[in-house]
Amino acid sequence: MSQAAANTSKRDSISPRIAGRLCGTCLCLLFSLSVGCQRASTASQPTSAADARHKVTLVWLLTTDAQLTPQTEAIVADFEKANPDIHVELRWTPEPQYQTKLKTLIAAGQPPDLFWCGDVWIAYLQPFMYDLTPFVQRDAAEYHLNDIYPALRKACQWSGRWYYLPRFFTVSLLYYNKGLFDAAHESYPTPDWTWADYIAAGQRLTHRDSNGVILTWGSTIVTGWWGEWYILVRQAGGQMFNAEVTRCELDSPQAIAGMTNYADKIFRYKMSPAPGYGPAHDDASKSFAIGKYAMEFGGHTGNWPVFDATPGLDWDIQVLPKGPSGHTGGEVAVDAVGISNRCQHPEEAWRLLKFLTNEASVRRYVNIGQLSIRQSVAEETFRKLSPSYHPQHLRTAYDALASSEPLPQSRDFIEIALEIIQPEIDRILSEHVPVPEACQRATDAANAFLQTISRSPTAAIGP
Repeated sequence: MSQAAANTSKRDSISPRIAGRLCGTCLCLLFSLSVGCQRASTASQPTSAADARHKVTLVWLLTTDAQLTPQTEAIVADFEKANPDIHVELRWTPEPQYQTKLKTLIAAGQPPDLFWCGDVWIAYLQPFMYDLTPFVQRDAAEYHLNDIYPALRKACQWSGRWYYLPRFFTVSLLYYNKGLFDAAHESYPTPDWTWADYIAAGQRLTHRDSNGVILTWGSTIVTGWWGEWYILVRQAGGQMFNAEVTRCELDSPQAIAGMTNYADKIFRYKMSPAPGYGPAHDDASKSFAIGKYAMEFGGHTGNWPVFDATPGLDWDIQVLPKGPSGHTGGEVAVDAVGISNRCQHPEEAWRLLKFLTNEASVRRYVNIGQLSIRQSVAEETFRKLSPSYHPQHLRTAYDALASSEPLPQSRDFIEIALEIIQPEIDRILSEHVPVPEACQRATDAANAFLQTISRSPTAAIGP
C-alpha cells in the first residue's frame, strides 16, 4: 500500500515533491468539495417529511461485496415493505473506486442520500454529512441505542456529535491454528498471554525441514501499512500522534520500544518472515488458513468466511498478548452508513438508517459471519454456539472492544501514515535501518508535513 522513497539521501527532511503533491491534492480536493457543497445548498432546502401521496426515492451509494450484497438487498426489500412510501435505489460501486466516485458526486453537488462510511473516513467526509445527533437523541429509547456496544457508540461520533450508525465492526485479535498447536504439543493462547509468551510460542512453532527451509512460521507479520506496528506502539504506551494530530510522537521511548518488538519478530526471534521471504502466497490470512502460519497477529474478522471455507482448518481466537501497557492498543473499526447533509428527505433517510441497524438487520449480518453491533444479538449468538462453530471463543471478540481504540480522526492521517511514515518503517525491514533512526526520520518528516498543512489557508476547512 505504501512505496519507499527511491533516493535514501533525501531522508533527512520531507520531500518537497511529496509534501506538495499530498498537501495540494488533499487540500484542493477539500476546497473543491466545499465549493460543490455550497453550490448544492442553493437548491431547495431538505423537507421534514415526504408528501404521503408520493413515494420518496432515496439513493444509497455503497460498495459491492459478494457476501454483503444479498443480505443488504434483502434488508432493503424488507424496509420497502414496511415503508411503502419510500423506494431505495442501491448504487453498487467496486470498493477501489468508491471514495473517488463519492467525492466526485459531492463536488458536483449531486451526493447520494446515504453512503458507506466509517471511523477511518469520517475526518474526510464530516463536512458533507448530516448531523444525526438530534435524531439519535430523539429516538434513543425506540432505537435501543444503549444496546449498541459503548466502544462502537464512541467510534461513531466526531467531537461528541453523531454522523453515522454502524452495521458491524472488526477488532484486532490473535488468531491461532489449533491443529498446528496440537501437533507441537503447545498450549493454546490465553487472555493472560504477554508479548514474551507470544514470542516464545512463535519461536517453538516455527518449523524447518532438514535443510533449514522454514515450513511453518510461528506468526504472521503485517507489513506495508500500520496494521500491526501501530498496535505494538500503542501497547508499549506510545502513540503515532498527539491527541490533536498536530505532532508526530513516534520518536518517544515507548513508541520505539513497540517498533523494536515489531522488527524483532523477524531479525531477533525469527518467528516471522521478512518482506518477500514468506510463503509463496502473498496474502497472510490465506497463508494462515492453509497452515503456513501458526498464528496471525491482528487479523480481520472479514477473513472468517475464508477460514471457515478452508477444509480441515480448526482455528480460534484470543485477545492480543499484553504489552507493557496491557491489552490496550488494538484497533477497532466500524462499517457504517451516514446521510448526506444535502439529502432532501432526512426523516425518511433516518428511518432507513435505523432499519439497517435494528436487531433484525444485525442478525442478518451476524448470520454471514459479521460481528454484532448490538449486545442483545451477540448474547443470542453465544447461546446458540455449536461445538463445530468457529471461533469457539466468539465472546473474546466482543471482550476485545474494551481495550481497543479507533484510529486518529484527522483528514491527514491516512496520507501521513502511508506516504510519509510508512516508507521509513519499511526501511527497518528491507534495509536494516536501526529502529530509533527510522522512528526519528518518520517523526521529523511527519512533523514537517504537519507544519506545511497548518500554514495552508485551506487547512481550516471543516469542523
